[in-house]
Amino acid sequence: MAQRKSEEQATLEQVLKLVDTLSLEEQKQLRLKLNAKAWGEKWDQLVQDVAEDNKDKPPISEEEIYAEFKEHRREQRAKRAQSSG
Repeated sequence: MAQRKSEEQATLEQVLKLVDTLSLEEQKQLRLKLNAKAWGEKWDQLVQDVAEDNKDKPPISEEEIYAEFKEHRREQRAKRAQSSG
């Protein structure tokens, strides 16, 4: 297959035709890589958003994080108990 010049960009239709030539296992691998990439980009954006939202606040201690975590779990258990009872 001829190499594309760096300024040329494949169209979605071209990519989809190439994907159709892959085996089912290769398509599965491609899906996993695309999902991981999308998740990673979402995670990076979330981290950036949290950092921006908290830039003027003092750092939170491990004890505070743990206390909030325990409170959240307590609330979740209470919700589950209400919905199952």
